[in-house]
Amino acid sequence: MQVIRNLAEAAQVSSPAIRKLVEQRINDLGGEAFDTTELGYFLVVEPEDKSEAIESQLGFSIVANRFTQIRYDQEGFSPSFEFIEEFPECFDMVFVLSDDGNGVEVFIAKEADPDLIAMCVMFAVTAEGDGT
Repeated sequence: MQVIRNLAEAAQVSSPAIRKLVEQRINDLGGEAFDTTELGYFLVVEPEDKSEAIESQLGFSIVANRFTQIRYDQEGFSPSFEFIEEFPECFDMVFVLSDDGNGVEVFIAKEADPDLIAMCVMFAVTAEGDGT
């Protein structure tokens, strides 16, 4: 799992397709002037990342509503993410964490934890174009 806070860190993402998406998002938000303290950060979930590690990084379970703790596969679930968008190589999930708009954008490799991928498939909309 990689925490990305600037373009230099984005250049370290191993998947070329995911790296391109992260770099584009940072450029859309100001490029070199992108301010993680104001806007948030990016998280790249890789195939070997376990749910516990993701939860530790985020401070909540990614497969459950962060307020009710109801899992996506249980009755009464309502998403606490803003959206999930599907790209050919990954899913893009956005959480707004505070009223000032600070959040985290999570890029999830399609080979990641099967439980997480099942939730993404269930709620994702297909991205138009290549995401850039």
